[in-house]
Amino acid sequence: MAESRSLGLRSVESRLLGLLVITAYRQGRLTAGLTLNRQSLEIQRETGHRVSEAISLSNLCEAWLKLGDLTQARRDLDRELQMLRANGDRAMEGWALGLMSALALLQGDETRALALARSALDIAVAAQAPSIAAITGLKLGDAELALGRFDAARQACAQVRAQALTIDHSTQHDSSAGLARVALAKGDEAGALSALQPVFDHAVADGMLDGTEDARLIELTCYQALTRARDPRAAAWLQRAHVALMNQAEAISDGPTRQGLLRNNPHHRKIVSDWAQRDGSEAQ
Repeated sequence: MAESRSLGLRSVESRLLGLLVITAYRQGRLTAGLTLNRQSLEIQRETGHRVSEAISLSNLCEAWLKLGDLTQARRDLDRELQMLRANGDRAMEGWALGLMSALALLQGDETRALALARSALDIAVAAQAPSIAAITGLKLGDAELALGRFDAARQACAQVRAQALTIDHSTQHDSSAGLARVALAKGDEAGALSALQPVFDHAVADGMLDGTEDARLIELTCYQALTRARDPRAAAWLQRAHVALMNQAEAISDGPTRQGLLRNNPHHRKIVSDWAQRDGSEAQ
């Protein structure tokens, strides 16, 4: 980075910033990623590199969704999708539609979320983009589950897991958690624990969920499945989720943004409320 700046290689600097953005987001450092992302976008607009600008907008939208700022996410997603279609970038168009599906689900429009996820997956498969297909497949599973279509949700998650294992992609853990949520919705506690066993094994091996689509959701799912089974490991998973979420929140200096992270995301709210209830019960 320092060398590219000293030589005035703005395009190289932009690409390096993009790598740092992805690293920051995968580590849960959302505001740091936003700052880097804005720097990268400034360079791309200055140099007229519209393909890279559209990809940076994708990263920006992902951060807005995780921070719970749905208004910003929708605004940037609409602009990003227009640019991707103008650029003819089909793979990233699938990615953007997957983000739109996640946004629709957060807004309570499950039917629209399902339609968007199907379109996203179809495009990713046609574009031969396996990692994007895995991610959009997760969105499809989420939408199917939200609509109570358990068999379809299970099939979507199972397909993602099989594909993720083939390409050694981190969505294998997200899809395991997705399968567990389907099992829990059907009252199948044993099935949920079986689905999560690869996550438990991974946690014992190195304990890290960096690179997954939503580490907090995976941790919450582990806690909920273990709680339903009256397994004493449940408390550690809730603590893990809460500590990580609070670390993310404490790194955000802006009050409304910090509260958006904690309140506007359903499973973030659940982590906070369950931790508060646990504290209250222990105090009694």
